Amino acid sequence: MAPPDVNGVSEPVIVACTPNSGSSFPIGTTAVSCTATDTRGNSSSASFNVIVTLTDSQPPTFTPPLPSPPTTEATGPGGAAVSWSIAATDNVDPNPTVSCDHTSGSTFPIGTTIVQCRATDASGNFTDAAPFNVTVVDTTPPTLTLPGNQNVETENSSGAAVTYSASASDIVDGAIAPNCSPASGTTFAIGTTPVHCTATDAHGKSSSGDFTVTVTLVDHTAPVLSNFGNKTIEANGPAGSVVNYATPTAVDAQDGPIPSVPCTPASGTTFPLGTTAVNCSATDAHGNIGQATFNVKVQDTTPPNLIVPVARSVYATTPTGIPNTVSGIVSFLGAASASDIVDPNPVITNSAAAFLPVGNLTITFAARDASGNVTYKDVTLIVLPQPPAGTPPLPIPPPPTRPAEVTNVKVTPLDGAARIQWNAGGRQVTVTRSSSSTRSLSAIGDETVVYTGTASSYVDRGLKNGVEYRYVVSAVDAAGNHSAGVAAVIVPRRNLLKSPKDGARLRTAPKLTWALDSEAAYYNAQLLLNGQKILSVWPTKPAFAVKKSWKFEGRKYTLKPGLYTWFVWPGYGARSAVDYGELMGSRTFRIVR
Repeated sequence: MAPPDVNGVSEPVIVACTPNSGSSFPIGTTAVSCTATDTRGNSSSASFNVIVTLTDSQPPTFTPPLPSPPTTEATGPGGAAVSWSIAATDNVDPNPTVSCDHTSGSTFPIGTTIVQCRATDASGNFTDAAPFNVTVVDTTPPTLTLPGNQNVETENSSGAAVTYSASASDIVDGAIAPNCSPASGTTFAIGTTPVHCTATDAHGKSSSGDFTVTVTLVDHTAPVLSNFGNKTIEANGPAGSVVNYATPTAVDAQDGPIPSVPCTPASGTTFPLGTTAVNCSATDAHGNIGQATFNVKVQDTTPPNLIVPVARSVYATTPTGIPNTVSGIVSFLGAASASDIVDPNPVITNSAAAFLPVGNLTITFAARDASGNVTYKDVTLIVLPQPPAGTPPLPIPPPPTRPAEVTNVKVTPLDGAARIQWNAGGRQVTVTRSSSSTRSLSAIGDETVVYTGTASSYVDRGLKNGVEYRYVVSAVDAAGNHSAGVAAVIVPRRNLLKSPKDGARLRTAPKLTWALDSEAAYYNAQLLLNGQKILSVWPTKPAFAVKKSWKFEGRKYTLKPGLYTWFVWPGYGARSAVDYGELMGSRTFRIVR
């Protein structure tokens, strides 16, 4: 801009303008004021406008650096919030607008998202920034929650079904069902079993953990006793009777059959007359005691053995008869005698009146024992009319004598038979058999005369094994009078155990064999050493080969010198039914070197 001319006078003049020439003028109209001053101090002013019009075609510029967000860990199912900072400048617009297709601070899904941003100035000029990636990942494994070590008790030797709770949660996937092995609800064997659990999320991240399940075998259940019942036995002597009964079968849910079942009073001992309670018990390996009680009734239903005088005749001592106090009548009535297996002094009575009239009279004799059993026998007494004086008396027959009892009676059980032995000194005997609950020498019951003769022994065959039989051996005289008899009881038994023989001495491990039970589904064979059970097996065939060494209840055993006892029971149905029959038998063998 040229300074103004002042009145055409060529004289130095100082011109000052505001804004100065060369200043930066803003867009729009700006007033410029100028003042000219000469050397004499004279001045003049003038003004004008400077109009600046903007023509903006330059786009904004992004301020480096452009965003490059780091990989972000997901914070939930939706991903994660990611923030960044981006800015732009413009030659004209002091605040260009920056916009992105995804807002900083918003939630980005898992994966990589491309973000586009644009800067726009007030004139509409814009610049697109280079796209950048926002990556959200899931690298956090699930959180696994496991129970503590489990301790479970069971009475089942096969183990116990154990349930437990294991869970897992993931920050992205939420609840996750962990995979555990063995699974909850599985039957765990006795002992300690490790359980391994793993939880895996949808992105393949996993967590794992372990705990243990310890199943302890306990036994709080007592053995169960079966195969017993009340028993009625006929008395075999004043002290009662020897009573044989089958030992109850004791079975434990864990131990199986139990060999030792003590009973009091014991089988084979003498039980007194009356009812006696038999108490039996069985103790399992854990000290639980099972009990059973049954009654044995020893009764005397056998009537006395009555021997009466033979029929005879007497003379009346009066025209009409004879008093019973006359010696002939007294000797006749006193000739009766009686014996009884139980009562040593049965009472004898008769029906004779105080005065016996002339004629044929029937005198009834009775023998009654302490149990009320009575035997009756009739004898004819003829009272003849009074003879003339001096008539000799009629002969008096000798009184009958009671045969002496046999001695040394012994009964031996056989397989389906019984051997009876006695000592009668060559006299004739009668051997009568009945079941032990019925009387012999009577007209009632199941008595059978199995032998009559002068031998000293007899084998009674065709008996049923396991049934108790009662034998009465009585002496018989020439007149047919019987002694009361000596009674004994016996139970024939089949030898069900075959080999080895009882008491065998062996150098090698034996093979145990026994008789087949056609109804048995299996057997339980047990081996004891010095009273301690060291082996229990359940073969399906009637044999088992003992090995040189074996394991039983977690312990290792070796067949060593000593006395061994083995037992066998038949089992019926499934083993889980725990249904065993009576003990088939027991034997011993000795291992020697």
